[in-house]
Amino acid sequence: MLSLRIQRLGDVTVIHCAGRILFPHAGELRAAIFRQLRTRALVLDLADVVAVDASGLGALVSLRAQAQQTGTTLKLMNVTPKTENLLRITHLNSAFEVCSAREALDLLCRAIHENELVPLGPEIHDADTSRAILNTGSRVGA
Repeated sequence: MLSLRIQRLGDVTVIHCAGRILFPHAGELRAAIFRQLRTRALVLDLADVVAVDASGLGALVSLRAQAQQTGTTLKLMNVTPKTENLLRITHLNSAFEVCSAREALDLLCRAIHENELVPLGPEIHDADTSRAILNTGSRVGA
């Protein structure tokens, strides 16, 4: 059985995977991630994955290809030694970007920071006071 928990933060989506990425559940992972590919970065947290079979590897490769086509950055995080060994044996370790929890945290922090910097509207300069006023489109006292 495979369970997925999806967290979105701005342009970054983290999918926490738990259980086994095996046939026939690998298709569930593929379907869930295809729905998230409108994001700038997608991080798969594999810390709680206990097994991956050929179908699971196929799902990961398929997701990597789809992410490349859509311009989405795909990263694997918390890869267990067992999964890391499987990727190495199948020569797929170089096909995936693996990030540490620290790198994922940096990615999430940048997403938060970029969301905070989104302008609310154009600046309007008040000729009488020579100061900039941020036009938010709302009226004071209305």
